[in-house]
Amino acid sequence: MLFTLVFAALFMAFLWPHLDDFVARSLRKWVAMGLILVCLAPYFFWETFYPPAIDITAYKDSVDYEFRDADFAYEFASLNGDAEWVRIS
Repeated sequence: MLFTLVFAALFMAFLWPHLDDFVARSLRKWVAMGLILVCLAPYFFWETFYPPAIDITAYKDSVDYEFRDADFAYEFASLNGDAEWVRIS
């Protein structure tokens, strides 16, 4: 993610000034936003096709853990089985 953000920032800092003259003034913000989304596309594709093994969602009173691998989830639950907060769903 950091590499992608740095790449997008460098793109906007060094290449956008050269492209800025070719874009109509009323469309410059939209074109800049579109170019940033193009720079971020590899990250979006990577997260889609290679999601992380664990997804953690924190709420006010609880935390949900979602595992891609069922065996890993059961191992996590068995290691933390004595805790009152572990529930398998």
